[in-house]
Amino acid sequence: MMQALLEATNINPIETYPVSLQKLISKLQKTTDLTPAQVKEFVIEASISQEDLMPWADFQHPVTDSYGRKLVFDGGHFEIMAMSWLPGDFSAIHDHGATEWGAVQCFGAAEHYIYSFAKGMLEPLKPAHYLPGMVYAVDDNLIHQMGNPGNKPFLSLHVYGCQEIQESITGNARIFDLLENSIQYTDGGVFFCLPETKINYRSQGLAADRETTLKQHYLMSDRLHRILKTQKNADLEEKLLLLQSQIQQLSSR
Repeated sequence: MMQALLEATNINPIETYPVSLQKLISKLQKTTDLTPAQVKEFVIEASISQEDLMPWADFQHPVTDSYGRKLVFDGGHFEIMAMSWLPGDFSAIHDHGATEWGAVQCFGAAEHYIYSFAKGMLEPLKPAHYLPGMVYAVDDNLIHQMGNPGNKPFLSLHVYGCQEIQESITGNARIFDLLENSIQYTDGGVFFCLPETKINYRSQGLAADRETTLKQHYLMSDRLHRILKTQKNADLEEKLLLLQSQIQQLSSR
């Protein structure tokens, strides 16, 4: 039954994928008992190029989406996705739901920051920026943010997996929202300013240092400015005013 479900999910036969992706899929299908380091090596050995991912590019994604996001392959215990980054696109700070192992390969120069979270406090650990083609391993503790600070679009490849078959490997991922000081749980993209219909539930009590909060407020306000250029939305206009007020207060300290 599960095999039939996977075949229905992956409409195209594996043979129709680029050879590099076939190689990666084949390795991932063989076992669920993997480590982040092994998956990183699988991605490197597959020699996937940005051109291989172009059928899943989404550079026309809605401005309400913080980046483009397309499923490439659902393997039951793993997902392969392609993300599309226009200049200025940034994810919110987030984790990856049920993910236990994985890897991300970026085909542009991306800003990438890693965080820790304990006792309600979000703290920056280190920048781990991407150069084109670079691959990083993903483990079950990864909380991070990435985006495109440059002037050219690019794609990234994302592999997320776990030991057990899941309906959605990255389902119920956490977004760390420093405007409302809450953690939002979502099954979709980890975007700034998600509509209520995309938030499963929240937990309160999130805090972060001044520098981290300011950085997130600037990124969120940039996304709101982009959205409000295309549509009128009283709730988002109110959120932008609140952001601007908090930025002013934090900047004056």
